[in-house]
Amino acid sequence: MKGIDQDIFNLKDQQSQPQPQRGSLLVAKPVVGDFFFRRSVVMMVDPDEGDGAMGVVLNHFTGYNLRDVVPEIDTEEEVPLFLGGPVGTQAMFYIHTLGPEVIPNAVPLQQGVYFGGDFDAMKRYLALGYPVRGNIKFMVGYSGWSSGQLASEIERNDWAVLPSFNINKCPWVIKYADDEIWRDAVTQFGNRYRLWLNMPSDPRYN
Repeated sequence: MKGIDQDIFNLKDQQSQPQPQRGSLLVAKPVVGDFFFRRSVVMMVDPDEGDGAMGVVLNHFTGYNLRDVVPEIDTEEEVPLFLGGPVGTQAMFYIHTLGPEVIPNAVPLQQGVYFGGDFDAMKRYLALGYPVRGNIKFMVGYSGWSSGQLASEIERNDWAVLPSFNINKCPWVIKYADDEIWRDAVTQFGNRYRLWLNMPSDPRYN
């Protein structure tokens, strides 16, 4: 990328980057070229506590709907299915705002946001025709890192870490529009990363 200083994509306060925790968001810098993680926003499910980390990508649509994969779930809504990552793509995962009162065994990630839970309860919720859009996001596969791998990627500035958010102020976490989610996540960091919003995903086209 001639004439452009690569450091403009690096975090200006790298030393102050928080450690990802359960429910943190990882926001990919605009020039990460990996197919699975290009302009991705990842919700952390399990932080690295010595045995690796796990998260799910929130903003890569597979091109399929839920009923394409689980035909017995017949909803009036078209429910998009997202690609949570390159690992375990035969398995389905979901984040939601329903809580353990509706979906038993749901794991809290952030205030008002949950991961997984009893799938039979989820199917009952859908069968009763309750709203999906804005409440649930389904994905296949997940993103995994071996012990220390994610820390190395953060150290080389591949990710910006958003440690917490308020779902009422950040409804884009459950939104369906792919690129809007990445842009909305970047704006949470304020003016520090405004430049990211103006960069093409392929810097050769800048």
